[in-house]
Amino acid sequence: MEIIIGRNQQTRQLSILKDGSTTNYGQLGSVPMDVSRHHISLVPVESGKWRIKNLNEHNFTFVNGIAVESKTISERDKVELGNSHYLFSWAALQEPKEEIIDIRPLKKVWDDYKNKTSELNMAAQKFNIARSATGIVTMLAIACGFIIGHGPIYIFFYGIAITLSLCFLYKAWTDVSRIQERRDEYQEEFDSKWVCPKCGRPIQARNYIVLSKLDACPYCKVKYKK
Repeated sequence: MEIIIGRNQQTRQLSILKDGSTTNYGQLGSVPMDVSRHHISLVPVESGKWRIKNLNEHNFTFVNGIAVESKTISERDKVELGNSHYLFSWAALQEPKEEIIDIRPLKKVWDDYKNKTSELNMAAQKFNIARSATGIVTMLAIACGFIIGHGPIYIFFYGIAITLSLCFLYKAWTDVSRIQERRDEYQEEFDSKWVCPKCGRPIQARNYIVLSKLDACPYCKVKYKK
């Protein structure tokens, strides 16, 4: 079994190629540029011993401060990569522990958003009912005017209808504007909270029921606790 150690070109983390699978170790940007993509190889030779090999003549590899091309070492030895003497951590070879993130708090985020948007939908329905009622009142006033005639009573009823219509239009305009503003605020608040607790990327599932059917984040691959 040969393990290839180097630098991930995109994330600048330590890259560990083992059994055809690559994993990254350490913080983003932690590995200096003088560590090559395939810097060294490690091959186990006996219990607790490894054969380290420099994979490129332009690479610099140090064991206990001494430059080497190939050497048998143990995990007690200090291995440094590149002229910057990046310290290789033997912990990078350990199998990573499976991380699990609790997504149950996101249920409250979804419930709050759903309740708030439901209230806005009810307000919009009441607005539509009021608009219909105002239209009916206006038509009745005009109809009464035609029945009664074009005298003062007609003008009175027609004036009432026009006044009601103008009042409603003004109130409707302000109410609709407020409803849309609140809807935008709720959406912005929801989007800011509806993210993976691990990597912070937006969750594509648009409700908690769909989210609860997923096993892991599609981006950082962290497992979900539900």
